[in-house]
Amino acid sequence: MPDRQDFLTISARAEQDAPPLVLLHGSGMHERNLIALADRVGPDRPYLAVRGAVVWEEGFAFFRRNPDRTLDYIDLFDQTHRLADFLAKALETRRLKRSPVLLGFSNGAIMAASILLHRPETAAGAILLRPLSPAPAADFPDLKNHRILILAGERDERRAPEDVVLVKDQIEKSGAGVTTRLFPTGHGLDEEEPDFIRSWLAKNFPPA
Repeated sequence: MPDRQDFLTISARAEQDAPPLVLLHGSGMHERNLIALADRVGPDRPYLAVRGAVVWEEGFAFFRRNPDRTLDYIDLFDQTHRLADFLAKALETRRLKRSPVLLGFSNGAIMAASILLHRPETAAGAILLRPLSPAPAADFPDLKNHRILILAGERDERRAPEDVVLVKDQIEKSGAGVTTRLFPTGHGLDEEEPDFIRSWLAKNFPPA
């Protein structure tokens, strides 16, 4: 990529006035993976689906992991600012007409949480699907104007029960409005999650 602010993206429904979704996929995935979910949870909302900048496995990711699968916190920090710069530019140029809601799954959820930690001015809120804390010892900034939805799977083989508790507690201490729900599923989404997300969006981020 010649410009570090450039990301491969897909956008749709730009004419709609609801707060837009920014779709952040999981590891080894790509920008199209969350479009079907966006169509279910926000059929009347603009979206910007972003491809992670890191080549990973059979697809892409938003930041690297270490060989033992722990988070590469240095790369996460660097890539967070890279993506946040892109979002800031999209807001400045009106590609995003309103502050977006970040919808992230797994790797993308960790990235969304990291943006809330380091660059919260680039988002109005977030939907974190199967997140981990981007910085377990950090204090999040004042997020009292942000609304956050955190969804976890009670049989998630990639997450320990305390993982979601940690990120929930960190964000709640920031003053954000936080909704957390545990679904009877693994790392993938439960069939009832899209309807739950859609209702949460309608309540917290209605069209203007």
